Amino acid sequence: MNYILIAHEPSIMRDGLSQIISLLPAPVTVLMVETADDAMAAMKRQSFNLLILSRYFQGIDTLSMINTVRKLDPATRIMLFSSRDEKARIIDSLHQATDGFLCKNSTCDEIQLALSSLLKGEKGQPVYVPSSSNPLSQLSSREIEVMNLLSKGLPLLKIAAKMELQLTTVSTYKTRIFKKLEISSIVELLEKINIHGARKAV
Repeated sequence: MNYILIAHEPSIMRDGLSQIISLLPAPVTVLMVETADDAMAAMKRQSFNLLILSRYFQGIDTLSMINTVRKLDPATRIMLFSSRDEKARIIDSLHQATDGFLCKNSTCDEIQLALSSLLKGEKGQPVYVPSSSNPLSQLSSREIEVMNLLSKGLPLLKIAAKMELQLTTVSTYKTRIFKKLEISSIVELLEKINIHGARKAV
């Protein structure tokens, strides 16, 4: 039997998560609590395979709570759940401390796949399902080419030579990429690619 604790304020999304969990093939018992204090009290009473933690709790620092959970029961996998749209850099700020991330736009299939992966208890890369829509999909074929070369650390001058384009043209592509992905640095670009997957130019 797998035990899952959902620590989230009352909402349709919390109830929806519970419904999705009930469809998992593995036997699961779910406990839902409304506050961070209730979550800690529940974890002191018993062990849980997975904690689905609200990204936002009133008056609670999320990272501090995650660290407390880790000390209380290191075996518990932790998945953050956000009812808001998140930017990659916000997600990444907590990725070292958690085992996964879900947001409100994640599909039912994506959530089930992520939860099943975490319940297996296998160590590996964190499971991130930030959105059912991939922001990289809005890039044009040329922008994807430039993005992939930027991700390899190539300067604009070398990218221009490789693509046989003017430097100003490549610079324009870079500006468009950054604007579409809502980023401001190569580091953030790498975070986007890491979360959403590399793209191939069509």
